[in-house]
Amino acid sequence: MRIIHISDIHLSSSNYDEFSRNYIVDLLKVLQEENEKKDIDLIVITGDLVDQGGSSLSKIPGFEAIDDPYQIFEEKFIDPIKTEFGFENERFLFIAGNHDIDESDILWVDEKNMQKQEVEGNIKTLLSLTGDDADRYRARIKRFKDFEERFHRDTLQYKYSINQSTYVYEFNNQVKVGFALINDSWRCSTCKLAEPHNKLLFFGTDQIYNALPNLEGTDMKVILTHHPIESFQEREEFKRAIINKQFHLHLFGDKHQRDILYHITPTGQCIGLMARAGLNKPDEEINKWQPGFHIIDIDFEQAIISCMKYFKYSYENGVFTLDSDAAPRDGIDNTPRPLGFAKIVSQPKIDLTKLEEKTFYKP
Repeated sequence: MRIIHISDIHLSSSNYDEFSRNYIVDLLKVLQEENEKKDIDLIVITGDLVDQGGSSLSKIPGFEAIDDPYQIFEEKFIDPIKTEFGFENERFLFIAGNHDIDESDILWVDEKNMQKQEVEGNIKTLLSLTGDDADRYRARIKRFKDFEERFHRDTLQYKYSINQSTYVYEFNNQVKVGFALINDSWRCSTCKLAEPHNKLLFFGTDQIYNALPNLEGTDMKVILTHHPIESFQEREEFKRAIINKQFHLHLFGDKHQRDILYHITPTGQCIGLMARAGLNKPDEEINKWQPGFHIIDIDFEQAIISCMKYFKYSYENGVFTLDSDAAPRDGIDNTPRPLGFAKIVSQPKIDLTKLEEKTFYKP
C-alpha cells in the first residue's frame, strides 16, 4: 500500500501565487511519476490545510464571492489530484490543525472556562457536550468539520464524528486498514491565558478509545493527529493508548520538519512519522523548515514499512526534488521498519475464465 503523507499546507493569500503557478503543477507531475511506479492508494493530510482559518483566501482576486475557505482548498488542491488520477473522495483523508481554527467567534469568557475545565481534569465532560453548550466551544472548528462531513458524506466505511472520525480502507480487497482521524485541534486558539498549563495541549484521549469500536476486525491500525505526542498534556496516556490498543502507525505534522519517532513499551510499539510543512512558506531559506512531503510504502506480507521516499520543494527552480537531507544520498530510505501486526499472505486470485472442469466440477 502506498500513502502520500502531506501536512501543514497553510494555503493563504501569501503563498497562493507560488502554489498556483509552480507548486501544484509540479506536485501533480511528481505524483504521476510515482503512481506509474507503484499505485497510490491514499492522500493523507495531517492538518493545517489553510492558514489562520483561511480568512485571507477570500481576498485573492477571483475568490471574493467564496465565503468558505475549504471550498477554495478543495477546488484548487484536491480537485486537480482527483482529475489527474481519477480518484474519488475516499482516496483522501484529512484532519484539522490549529491553523484551521476560525477564531472570529471565540469568546474570552469561554476560553477561561475551558481552561478551568481542562486543569480540573474535565476534558471528558467537554468532549461529551451537546447542543448549545457544545456549539460555544466547537464553533472555532465548525467550518472544517462541515467540510469534512460534506466531503465524505458518500464514502463507504467512513464514520464521521465531531471528535474522532474513522475510516476502513480495503487494500486489494484483502487487507483492512483502519484509520482513526483524531480532532486534536478543537481546543486550539492563539489566546494567551494566565494558567501555566496552556503550554501543552489538552485534547482528550477518550477520542482514541471512542474510535476503536469502528476499527474492530482491521488488520492494521493508523492514527492521524496534527500534533506530535510531545505537544499533549496527556502525552503518556496517549502513548499508552495507541500502543496497548495496537495502533501500528502514527502520522502527524505541526512542527514543519520531518522526524521518525518510535513509541515503544514492553507490550508493543507504534512508529510515528512527522511530515515537513507541505507548503506554508515556499521560499523558506532554512533547510530544516523547507516545504516537502513523503511517500510511505507498506508491505503487508512482511508487516513492514518497506520504503519511505522524501521530496523537498525547491523555490528557486519551482519544482520538487528528492530530499537527500532526509535520506542520503537519494532521498529514498529502504530500511525495513516492522509495524507490529501479523504478516498477511496475499491470496492468489483465480482466473475464472480458465477454470478446468475436471478440477473444479464434481458431479
